[in-house]
Amino acid sequence: MQQKPMSAEALYNAQLTIDDLTKDIALDPKHFRLLTYSKPKDECDGIEIQLGNQAGGFPFTCLGHEWKGVEFLYLCGEWSWQGEDAVAIQRDVLTAKSGYAARRFKKAKYANSVRPDYAAFRHHWMLWCVWQKCIGNDEFRNHLLSMPDDRIIVEVVKRDKVWAAWPDADGIFHGANAMGKILTLCRQNLKQGTTPTIDSRLLNERGIYILGQRVQF
Repeated sequence: MQQKPMSAEALYNAQLTIDDLTKDIALDPKHFRLLTYSKPKDECDGIEIQLGNQAGGFPFTCLGHEWKGVEFLYLCGEWSWQGEDAVAIQRDVLTAKSGYAARRFKKAKYANSVRPDYAAFRHHWMLWCVWQKCIGNDEFRNHLLSMPDDRIIVEVVKRDKVWAAWPDADGIFHGANAMGKILTLCRQNLKQGTTPTIDSRLLNERGIYILGQRVQF
């Protein structure tokens, strides 16, 4: 039996690599079927979406600690040098009631203390953090796997061209959409029974400490 050709969306998803995380996109919804979300709990064409880092209800265990959500783990990476001052900041971040509160209030509070090299490894760190959520929470893993193959996942945030994208006057989405790509990569790995090709050497060289423990990748 002749195999059905892949849709343009499925082909786009299958060809994504970690090298694409920083590359800008231009996705025209007239040519591609998109699965867009902006809020922690959202809906697109009748499909319920809870894929954002600030979506509640997906706790997981990582590095011997319980995390209320992936946003907390990721944010701790911004102040992840070795030392009690970093641990104090991380512990304060974890007192936030939600991922949204952590990003809005704690990130702003310590904005001037973020590691100066953070931009050099944040994409690989984010992918690692989201993957921990995928393997550490069955409900989230199943939710991500339930997303249709013939859609391209796009996080829509107006002033964020790093992790998200935003439509121009013609409705074409622009931005790196790194979160949409990370979710797609994690989904592909879950389906294939593999793990993401995270740059472990880069992360190990940077020396990332979470709550006083150096993370080994």
